[in-house]
Amino acid sequence: MASIAVLDPAPGARVRGTVVVRVEVRGGSRVGDVTVAIGDPEFGTRPAERVGDRTYAVRWDTTRKLVDPEVPAPADALFWITASAVVDGIRVEAPYIAVVTANDRDAVRAESAGGWREELAWAADYSGSTEQWLASNTAVVGAEYASVEPDPVLGPARRAVRVSVPDSARGDRDQPTSSTVRFQSSSRSNIREGDEFCVGFAFLPPDDFPSVHPRDGVLRPGGEASGYIAVFQFYGPPYEQGSPFVLHTERRTPGDPIDEFSVRGNELNPGDPVPFLSLPYRRGQWTDVVFRVRASSSIASGWVECHLNQGESTAVRPMQLADGRLRVPRVLLRPDSEAHRTDMQLYRVAGRFDRVTLWHTGHKIARTVEEADPGSYRNGASA
Repeated sequence: MASIAVLDPAPGARVRGTVVVRVEVRGGSRVGDVTVAIGDPEFGTRPAERVGDRTYAVRWDTTRKLVDPEVPAPADALFWITASAVVDGIRVEAPYIAVVTANDRDAVRAESAGGWREELAWAADYSGSTEQWLASNTAVVGAEYASVEPDPVLGPARRAVRVSVPDSARGDRDQPTSSTVRFQSSSRSNIREGDEFCVGFAFLPPDDFPSVHPRDGVLRPGGEASGYIAVFQFYGPPYEQGSPFVLHTERRTPGDPIDEFSVRGNELNPGDPVPFLSLPYRRGQWTDVVFRVRASSSIASGWVECHLNQGESTAVRPMQLADGRLRVPRVLLRPDSEAHRTDMQLYRVAGRFDRVTLWHTGHKIARTVEEADPGSYRNGASA
């Protein structure tokens, strides 16, 4: 049976400058359409040149953006690489390998010993009134659309925030722009290079939480995309570059899954071929999330772990990638970053939905996964 494999670079290699990605086709007789995909296949797919009897190669300038080779890469990153070929009329694909670029000396110099600091500990207070919860956050945008109420699943045993934001909120004085509609509640802004922490939260999309759709989708031929709906982010200045880590729902193409929240690659982490994290909506049920994080501008130092529970257990459980790794290298800061924070959100493009509602609770920063676990299923899954 025919197959294809990536020969160079080796899995786990640290690569710099321009490297040759070399692949080998095994078996079969007629070989054609050999390509190499580096990171997001939309931008990183390249035709491979034959360099041997059964070997093919692509040159990759690791110092440049895949999406725009004229622009320098903003940081080193983890990249997944695969290859494909048509052998005797059948397409074969290579297993993914992961490599890390190693060009950014400024980021390496920015590293610190880091670790947990007691002043990172923080928690929003959901136990009493809306005013009490508001006071426990550093800042809240769209506060008039949020109220603390009994948990919609667990009842009075726990309290949660119901956020319901109409499209008309775009004109409110506290909205940063009129092109988006935003609710946002923030932790303290004190996360810096080298900090290790766990951030936990639970969110519940109600039965009427909208499905998002791509541009020119099946249900709206010729129509505009609905854009994203963000529910959580890690963020801080400089703001002009956007958030380095967002949990949101967005369908960019008709092939993207329906009703799914995800964390995708971004400018600082462009090497993901698929979303880093994907979660089905599960309307009417809680999703518990704990991200264990080491915040860094260096891919050699920064990482994220995901611990999740959608009712499968009484506590969040570690989520492993296909290759078995739990701790995934991530760049979450820049060398010039100021202190960052975590935000619960209901943030979307204006003019797409009349109203969007979401529940959340348990927003907390703690030292351990167990301390940060929102515990929605501590007493077992609810009916």
